[in-house]
Amino acid sequence: MTCHSKQQAAIDLLADDELRELAVRICHRFSDDLIQEAAMVLLQMDDAKWQKVNDGGYVRFYIVRTMMTMATSPRSTFARTHGLFAHNKQVPDIADDADGYDWEQEDDMTIIEALLDSYHWYDKEVLRLWLQEGSYRKVAAKTDIPFKSIGNSVRRTLDQLKEDYYGLIIERCIRSGHRITAYRSNQHTDRH
Repeated sequence: MTCHSKQQAAIDLLADDELRELAVRICHRFSDDLIQEAAMVLLQMDDAKWQKVNDGGYVRFYIVRTMMTMATSPRSTFARTHGLFAHNKQVPDIADDADGYDWEQEDDMTIIEALLDSYHWYDKEVLRLWLQEGSYRKVAAKTDIPFKSIGNSVRRTLDQLKEDYYGLIIERCIRSGHRITAYRSNQHTDRH
C-alpha cells in the first residue's frame, strides 16, 4: 500500500474492509473509533516519518501495528478512553475460573488471528492448507505449487508470526512496567 498523500492513506483506511474486519476482531464495538483514531495518527504523522513509511511500502503494516497497540495496550489513551481494560484490572487466576476456561489462551489466539489477518493472502492460504493437510507434499499435490515453495512460505509465515507475536508480548511486558535486565537473563542462563 503506497499512497500519494497522508490524506489519501486515511481515506483508503476508512474504506478498507480487511482493516475493518481486523478492527472488529481486536476491538469489537469500538471498531469504527479505532479506525478513525488510526486515520488521525496517519494525518498527524510528521512528514519525514510519513515519507519513510510510505516510500518503504509499510503503510499497511504501520496501520495494523498502530491499531493493535491502541487496542491491546492498557496504557494507550484509546484503550483507557474506551475502558477496554476496565473489567480486567487484575488477571483472573485460571484455576479459580469456575468453568476452567483459559482466557489467556483465547487472548493469545485473538492476537495471532489478528496478526495473520494482516499477512499476505497467499501466505495465509498456504499456511491454512498446510495445517489442514499436514505436509508440504500434500499441499503441493493439491495446489500444483512446488513443495519447496510451500515449505518456504510456511516457514517464512511462521517465523514472521513468531517475531510479531513475541514482539507484542515483549512490548506489553515493558509497557506494564516489567524490567528486562541483563542480570535477570544471566541468572537464568547460569541455572542451566
